[in-house]
Amino acid sequence: MRFQGPTPGLEYLIAAVSFLSISVISAAEPVRLVLPKQHGPMLEKAAAIFMRRVNERCGAAGGKPVTVELRVSPGIGMEAYSIANAGRGAIRVTGNGDSGVLYGLGKLFRSSTCDDGRFVPGTWRGSSKPVGSLRGIYLASHFGNYYEAASSEELERYVEDLALWGVNAVGFAFPTWQYTGFDDPAARANLVRIRAMMKAAKRAGMQVGAMVAPNQVFKTAPKELLAKPYPDDLHRRGNLGFNMCPSLPKGREYLLNMWRGILDEYRETGIDFAVYWPYDEGGCGCEQCWPWGSRGYAQLSRDFTRVARERNPNTKIVLSTWMYDTPPAGEWDGLSKLLNEDKSWLDYIMADAHEDFPRYPLDQGVPGGLPLVNFPEISMWGMSPWGGYGANPLPRHSQYLWNQVSHKVTGGLPYSEGIYEDLNKIIYSQFYWDPKRPADETVREYIASEFSPKVVSEVVTAFDIMETNHRRNRRGPEKPLQRTAEALELMRNADAKLSPQARQSWRWRIFYLRALIDNELSKTGGKPKGPVLQEAFAELVKIYHAEHVHTNKVAPPDLVQ
Repeated sequence: MRFQGPTPGLEYLIAAVSFLSISVISAAEPVRLVLPKQHGPMLEKAAAIFMRRVNERCGAAGGKPVTVELRVSPGIGMEAYSIANAGRGAIRVTGNGDSGVLYGLGKLFRSSTCDDGRFVPGTWRGSSKPVGSLRGIYLASHFGNYYEAASSEELERYVEDLALWGVNAVGFAFPTWQYTGFDDPAARANLVRIRAMMKAAKRAGMQVGAMVAPNQVFKTAPKELLAKPYPDDLHRRGNLGFNMCPSLPKGREYLLNMWRGILDEYRETGIDFAVYWPYDEGGCGCEQCWPWGSRGYAQLSRDFTRVARERNPNTKIVLSTWMYDTPPAGEWDGLSKLLNEDKSWLDYIMADAHEDFPRYPLDQGVPGGLPLVNFPEISMWGMSPWGGYGANPLPRHSQYLWNQVSHKVTGGLPYSEGIYEDLNKIIYSQFYWDPKRPADETVREYIASEFSPKVVSEVVTAFDIMETNHRRNRRGPEKPLQRTAEALELMRNADAKLSPQARQSWRWRIFYLRALIDNELSKTGGKPKGPVLQEAFAELVKIYHAEHVHTNKVAPPDLVQ
């Protein structure tokens, strides 16, 4: 059976082959996939994801296709895969389970190239097993950002791309503070989108989770039940004014019913994990709730766990400690004491900060001795509007922060506001897979796979210049930009070497536009004005689907005419 890709009916064709108990799936003609005769829908999905991308990159070509055999062999390690030669030019991808097969296909795809439509398999052979158990991404769906505005097809494709890099969990938050209630038409639209992404993630073998601030409420919540102000001397905790006091009986009832409502909205897929959040949004400073992190928040989170596990006893629970003791209030010590008495309701502690990692879990140990995961800031750090100037490659910054915690964490959920930090997501996905893998190595694999092995050296240098010039806000860069003409020239040279498919991809465009924008800003003294910048910003708006954003934080800066 043959087909021309990319083809919307690809999964149907694979399913038909499976139904007929025929094990061969042949693309036109770059790759010939051979599946076990006994296999389930997840393996079919892994094959479909791989074949669609091969066909998009290589197209149809004559000549003998490369045979790739898929195998499932339990015992090689949880979520592990291996790639080996199978004789007569065939390649065998073996996974400990179906997800391992998908990760192995991702590695094979990234290490391979296309030559005039011919699939040229990479030479990487061996086995690989992930170290981190929770290798996730938090896709924040709010503000009218990419995850709230892009089409379902784009979002599913993006989730699949993450799965190919070994991401095994995706978290979603329903931003109650934007809406009047579950029946708000805008809320309905957001929930439809979140559920679509959840389904896409499940089809790609991922876990799905709910990110929730337990005392965050709809903007129509009774004012008499709202939370009391809490200390925020450093202005890091955030408060939009829609948090409720759980120490009030009616407030606690409202919050638990709202949590049940959210779980009802996710009932089709269910949730595999929940992440509770203390601040930004969240918090209450009343006498009964404060210190929030070790009293009101911890007690309410325990109640939320009971509700979640009534639906699914296997739900994993992650307690975030974001902005604990900022300023000091005894939250870390109080949580440790609480969990020393009972930690049965938790599976992970999450910790991170805007800059350096919090010292408490590094110096005093993780409360309750629980596994630790992080929450890297890959979207907002050092740049406003977020992604407004194009891609924000941060390999050096990411490596610096990772070095502080690589020996302590077993994964994490980087905070994503859009696709402009795609490279940063991938860097962390590989940190979680192999804590010893340097960011620079991942960057090189990313460039070779997404663009071309021919441009790795020059694009790496351009990315390094971009990171040097990273910090800026809506008014422009914090300091004079350096070597922008060099970065743009490097990107132009690379652009000329790319295939049409790579040159026109959104991933290449957001990096190319970043180099172009930086070079123009160096000419305007950092002011975002002029026709070249206007055209570049307009293209970013189109890529991000930012035409109707709710905030200026997720769109390019306004032009000063």
